[in-house]
Amino acid sequence: MSRILILVSSVYQLLTAVHLKCTLLSDTHADILLTDVLPDARARILPLQESALFSRVLYASSASFNAQYANASKQSLDEMFLQPLTVLNTLISEPLTSYDCIFFSNFDPFLRLIACVYYSAPCDFFCYEDGFSSYVISFLNPKRAIINTHPQAMKISEKLRAFYLFEPPLAMRGDSVANRRIPTIDPQNHSFVALLNRIFSYTPPSSFPDFLFLEQSFRAERIQTNDTELMAMCKQFTSPRRFFIKPHPRCQDDRFYPARLFSGSAPIELYLLNGMHKHTTLLTVCSNGALSGRIALGMQNEIVLLYKLFSGKVLWKEDDVLKRYLRAFSRRFPDAHCHVPNTSHELFDILRVLGGNNE
Repeated sequence: MSRILILVSSVYQLLTAVHLKCTLLSDTHADILLTDVLPDARARILPLQESALFSRVLYASSASFNAQYANASKQSLDEMFLQPLTVLNTLISEPLTSYDCIFFSNFDPFLRLIACVYYSAPCDFFCYEDGFSSYVISFLNPKRAIINTHPQAMKISEKLRAFYLFEPPLAMRGDSVANRRIPTIDPQNHSFVALLNRIFSYTPPSSFPDFLFLEQSFRAERIQTNDTELMAMCKQFTSPRRFFIKPHPRCQDDRFYPARLFSGSAPIELYLLNGMHKHTTLLTVCSNGALSGRIALGMQNEIVLLYKLFSGKVLWKEDDVLKRYLRAFSRRFPDAHCHVPNTSHELFDILRVLGGNNE
């Protein structure tokens, strides 16, 4: 039986990792490694252990390491990569073992370090989906990041075998890496939804909002945009009582929000699996939380994508590719519940039809 390691650094990655273990990786012995980039990572350890899905639940303090080396000089990277196993063992709760495959989503310095440790071992690496970035960004392009010019940091390129995606036909990264399909999550698989609820300590809200705006990480990344203006416009076109905003986990300052906040900490996909899709219209510039209802869950919930009204860049270097991806998404899912307004007047009309301002 194969032995697998799965790295997890976001709530969407955790949900997908559990799904992978229950489907494509069901016949493997798997360790799961939660990094401190994952919000409330330590709180997920006990529920994962109690699930008995994984042989070991490990923890890594990788956030500060990633920050230190993401844009480090060649000399600093040279020194760090001299003894990769020694460095790795200072970051993880327990030593790793031999693995046949390692699944990951982030091409960060921590992953590059692990790839160096396993470079000479018969161990393949697979990148699994973490939203639209997995479809549009060529993470190992030497022109994309300084770290991609360092020979040790690029050993991952020789170990990477494929991307696992929910919708491989949408991939347009421009690299030569193969794409493999992840089975769609079945919303009617109630035992799986219950498992996710336990792992995420899911608490159902008293009620689902009529309209929910999914914020993206623009403010956390200091990107100048008009997203707060779009939030205010959506609030005006619906109503203050029925419109909520779900903050991005990395945007901490609540003073910027022009409406009430939806405070649930679970991934939006878990709320959808627990019935939100029947009650809530999701609005966003192009958050993966709105796209994943179709891509990962096979749902046709009401979504309003505002990227045509957005000023600024969602991705600094791949923004044009992202726009092609969003157009391809609309062609792939041409249902009547996915709305892409071209003007504010169209947005008003869409929200009025969806029940906005009907107090």
